[in-house]
Amino acid sequence: MPFFQSVKDYTKRHRKGLFITAAIGGGSYLLGRYATGKLRDLQEKAMTERVAKENLKRRFQQNQNDCVFTVLSLLPTLSDQILVEMNIEAAWAKLQESRKLEKKEEQLKRQLEQQQKEKEEAEAKAKAAEEEGEEGEQRNEKEENDEKVQNDEDNNTKVQTNSPLTEEKPELENSVGSLGASTATLADSDDTQSKILEGILDKKAKYLLWEEIKASSFTRTYTSIYSVTLLTLLTHIQLNLLGRFTYVWSVSVLNRSEPTIRLQHADEEPEGGFLDPQTERMFLSASWWLLHRGWRKCAERVKEAVDEVVGSVSLKRIFKYEDAEEIVTKLRQRIEYEKDGTTPISFRTWMLPETDAEVQEFLLQTGFDADYLKNNDNENNNITLKRLLDETKDYIDSPDFFAVLQSCLDEVFAIFDHQAFGKALLPATATMDFSMAKIQEVNDDEPVDKVKKVTLANLLPAISRQAHLVIAGNEYLNAFAYIKELQAFSAMIYTQYGEEVSQN
Repeated sequence: MPFFQSVKDYTKRHRKGLFITAAIGGGSYLLGRYATGKLRDLQEKAMTERVAKENLKRRFQQNQNDCVFTVLSLLPTLSDQILVEMNIEAAWAKLQESRKLEKKEEQLKRQLEQQQKEKEEAEAKAKAAEEEGEEGEQRNEKEENDEKVQNDEDNNTKVQTNSPLTEEKPELENSVGSLGASTATLADSDDTQSKILEGILDKKAKYLLWEEIKASSFTRTYTSIYSVTLLTLLTHIQLNLLGRFTYVWSVSVLNRSEPTIRLQHADEEPEGGFLDPQTERMFLSASWWLLHRGWRKCAERVKEAVDEVVGSVSLKRIFKYEDAEEIVTKLRQRIEYEKDGTTPISFRTWMLPETDAEVQEFLLQTGFDADYLKNNDNENNNITLKRLLDETKDYIDSPDFFAVLQSCLDEVFAIFDHQAFGKALLPATATMDFSMAKIQEVNDDEPVDKVKKVTLANLLPAISRQAHLVIAGNEYLNAFAYIKELQAFSAMIYTQYGEEVSQN
C-alpha cells in the first residue's frame, strides 16, 4: 500500500507535467502516423506519376514508330504515279538506243566502204583481163595473116593455139556474176541499214530530248522530296491526334472509380470510346488527297520553278559544287516562298481537301459507300471527321509547322546535295555533316586544283536517280527520325489535350 500511495502522491504533485508529457507523446504518435501516411501517399503518387509518364513516353514512342511504318506503306502508291508519269528512263533509253544505232551505222559504213573497195578492185582486175584478151586476139590475127600459106595441119595447130583464149570467157562471166552478187549484197545492206537506223536522232531531236531530261530530272526529284516530306508531316499530325485521343480514353477508363478525367462533355461523348473506328478510318484516309491530287499540285509549282531557274542553264556548263548549291537554293526559294521571297506559301491545299466536295471525293475513292455518307445516323461521325480535319489544318497553318517543315527539308536536301553533287564534285576527303546541312573538309590542306568540275549533262543521271531513292524510303526517310523539331512538334500535338481532358 505504501507504494501505491507514493505513486498517487507523485501523480498529484506532478499532474500538470505528466499531462503535458502524455499530450506531447500522444501528439507525436499521431503526428508520426499522419506523416507516415502522407509520406506513403506521396510515394504512391510519385510512383503513379512515374508509371504514367513512362506509359505516356512508351505510347508516344510507339506512335512515332507507327508513323514511319505508315509512311512506308503509302510510298508505293506515290511511287506508282510519280515514277510512271515522269518516266525519265524512257528518254534515257531513246538516247542510248540512238547511240547504239549510230555505232551500227559506223560499222555499216565501214562494211560498205570495204565492199566498194573490193568492187573497184574486182572491176580493175576484170578490165585488166579484158585488155589482155584483146591484145592476144590482135596477136593471133597477125599470125593468121602470116601463116595463110601453111597447110591444113598448121591451120589445125592455129586453132588449138586459139582455144585457151576462148576458155577465158567463162572466167570473165564469172567475174561479172561475182560483181553482180556484190552489187546485190550492197543493195541488201542498204535496205538493212535503212531499217536498222530508223531510231537514230538528229541533232535537233537530241537537243530537245536532253532539255526534256534536264527539266524532268530536277522536277521529278524535287517533287518526290516535297511529297514525301509533306506526307511524313501529315502522317505525324494524324497519328499523334489519334494517339492523344486513345491515351486520354485509356486514362479515363482506368479512373472510372474516381472520375476526375473525362474525354468530352457528357452530351458529346460517343459510346465505346472517344472516336468511332469508322471515323478513325475516314480520317486516316485523308492522306489519299496528297497521294493522288496534292503531289500533282506540287509538281506544277516545282516545274514552274525549274523552268525559271534551270531552263536557261546550258547542258555544257561546267559546274563546281558551289554552283550546284546555288541552283538548289534558288529552286527552294522559288518553290517555298511567294514572289516577294519572304512570304511562305501555304502547303495545305497539297495535303488536305478544302471543300466538302473534295472531302466526299476522297471518301468515295477510299471505299466509303455513298449511301453510308448520306445516312443521317452517321452525322456524328461526319461532324467528328470535320473537326479532326479542321484541327489538322490549324496545325498546318501554324508557324510551328513551317519551322518544322524547314528543318525537315534542310535535312533531306543535305542528303540530296551529297548524293547528287557531293560525290561527283567534291574531293574524296570531303564528308557530309547532315546535322549542319553542309560539307566539311577533313583535310584543310586539300589542294584547290583537286576540286572537281563536271558538266550539267553529266550530273543529270545522279539527279534523276535520287527520285527512286527518296520514294524507296531508305536514307531519306530514316533522316526524319533524327529531326528534333519534328519530335517536339509531335509531342506538342500528342500532349495538347485541350477540351478532351477537363476537371470536374
